[in-house]
Amino acid sequence: MAFTIRPAGPGDEPAFVAIQRDLYAYAVVHEEAFRHHWATEPARAHALRLVAEEDGRVAGVGRAGLSISSSLPGASQHGLLVRPDYRGRGLGGELFDRLMAHLGEVGGTRVEGWGDGDEATVRFLGTRGFAQRHELRYSHLNLEGPLPPTPAAGEHVRAVSFAETTPEEVFAVDSEAVLDEPGDTPADAMDFAEWRSTIWDAPDTDKAASVLVYADGQPAAYTLVETDLDRRMWSGGTGTRRAFRGRGLAKYAKSVALRRAAERGITDAFTPNDEENGPMLAINEWLGYRPCGAQFSYLRALSS
Repeated sequence: MAFTIRPAGPGDEPAFVAIQRDLYAYAVVHEEAFRHHWATEPARAHALRLVAEEDGRVAGVGRAGLSISSSLPGASQHGLLVRPDYRGRGLGGELFDRLMAHLGEVGGTRVEGWGDGDEATVRFLGTRGFAQRHELRYSHLNLEGPLPPTPAAGEHVRAVSFAETTPEEVFAVDSEAVLDEPGDTPADAMDFAEWRSTIWDAPDTDKAASVLVYADGQPAAYTLVETDLDRRMWSGGTGTRRAFRGRGLAKYAKSVALRRAAERGITDAFTPNDEENGPMLAINEWLGYRPCGAQFSYLRALSS
């Protein structure tokens, strides 16, 4: 039977969750989070989501849209996943062509995506004009085992949960900390309203385990904890404002957050890090994280 490709809509969230979980053991996703994101994603993203089916079974999914977090003109993102037993039949290429055509129609000029580093993926993207760029390390930590002692907080330093603070104060830290993260696309353009809808109000944001650190009375560092329904967590971000760096606040924030997550019954923690982010990799290794996977960013000009 031939493939059919159609736009995704309400009710397709389980298919996107299932294919990610099946392909990547480190994927911390659940349907309600997808449902929220699809419903609240800003219209200016011009997001297109596709579902490919054969004989009633979802064989692949894809998404493309303009970046809402970057001021770079024409910055856009794409991603597609095809189940292994459906590969080699042209489905990935068809999904890709439709996603790229859509980006061209909505003003995309520069496309970034993430994918594996295996020969087939490199060949698929390389023949379509993508250059392999940054390596992303995925790491895992068993929270049922012992954690290293929480570092000393230092004078005039305290940690609170997101539930004990305001979204404005967390945004002040997050929006500044992400400016210095490695990558080809700056994350410098998400305003507070979009951040609140996308991150703060998301059902997978665990406000009891997520931590904001105050130093000298000012919001200074944070760790965002996202959870699924299987007692697993994802580090959605850890960072420190520039004026407070060099004081170990990111290490302190993440250590406190992991302990709070463990106390709430979370058993497995996963975190992504660019291989160029040496300070964060060192913190995660000290905490006990160990590599469990890797991907790469791929970049191309849409007109090429």
